[in-house]
Amino acid sequence: MSYHVKVLPDSNNIELEKIRKDITRQLKDEILVTPKVKLVKKGSLPQSEGKAVRMKDLRNNK
Repeated sequence: MSYHVKVLPDSNNIELEKIRKDITRQLKDEILVTPKVKLVKKGSLPQSEGKAVRMKDLRNNK
C-alpha cells in the first residue's frame, strides 16, 4: 500500500524526512500495515475529476 503526500516546496530535507516518518507511523497505528509514503511536490498529483470511482464494470454487454 502506498500513499502520495503533497508537501510545500520550501521544506528542507530534514523536515521532509521527519514528516514522512510521522505520517508512516500514524498510518501504521491506524491500519496495522506499514505503508510506503512518498512525498511529492504540490501540483504534481492529478486533480480529482469529481465523484470517486470505486468499481468498474468490465463485463461484456452482449
